Amino acid sequence: MKNLKIKSYCKINLALLIKSKRKDNYHEINSIMQTISLFDTIKLKKSNKLSCRTNIKDIPTDEQNLAIKAANVFFSNVKTSKKVKIKIKKRIPTKAGLGGGSSNAAFVLLGLNKLFKTNLEKKTLLKLAEKIGADVPFFIYGGTAVVEGLGEIVKKIKPIKNFYIVLVKPNFGVDTKKAYEKYDELKIKEKKSIEKIILSISKGEKIEEIAKKLFNDFEKVIENKIIFEIKNKMKEYGALSCNLTGSGSCVFAIFEDKTKAKKAKKLFKKEKFKTFLCKPIDKIF
Repeated sequence: MKNLKIKSYCKINLALLIKSKRKDNYHEINSIMQTISLFDTIKLKKSNKLSCRTNIKDIPTDEQNLAIKAANVFFSNVKTSKKVKIKIKKRIPTKAGLGGGSSNAAFVLLGLNKLFKTNLEKKTLLKLAEKIGADVPFFIYGGTAVVEGLGEIVKKIKPIKNFYIVLVKPNFGVDTKKAYEKYDELKIKEKKSIEKIILSISKGEKIEEIAKKLFNDFEKVIENKIIFEIKNKMKEYGALSCNLTGSGSCVFAIFEDKTKAKKAKKLFKKEKFKTFLCKPIDKIF
């Protein structure tokens, strides 16, 4: 095998609890993540030199790109004289909270493991993913999972099925570091728990019941009124819930009815927002 083409799925945070700040200034989280059907396309081709290119001019193709970082981590842990050419066709919006870069990194690891027939186990790939970035380990497993620590603790849980997701990406991004700083300034003592959500999922409750419990701590530091407007309109259009994913700026709405979801997507598209109609994905690779 000389070439491999793979789908690099993105994620939403069904719940996101920001825990205490560590001495190294990083924050631990407690989150429920879900891979969804919006994806970038990655082509891997064996080569004598490591390289990366994308269809987006603003995205770096050097060590700043997590896909390149992932390839370097992989090749430093396996014996091969070959390298790889990476070509990424981006569809996942950047600075959105959808984990596009982290997804690309994880799927490069998964893809290289297949392309070079190295047969590394998921546990080994998870360790490599930890060296790359916070959300990368989750994408090694994908599906529905509880993610803790800095993102390195991943526990798969029962998949949620039979619902639709409408993504709306405003024409601005969010700096995650600044969002954490603003959250720290609030000094919030009372914290929500994701345990009730995990219990609802494990019991196989209807999506309507699960959706009521979803939350994201980053919503406490929202400053742009456009996000509030999107959330309010989504509920008017019949969404069961509407929340930020990650630190934003992308908002996701959950629908049980596909017709309502399609209508909401169409209405937001008319307002010149980037919109996507998605479904949950459990098996990712």
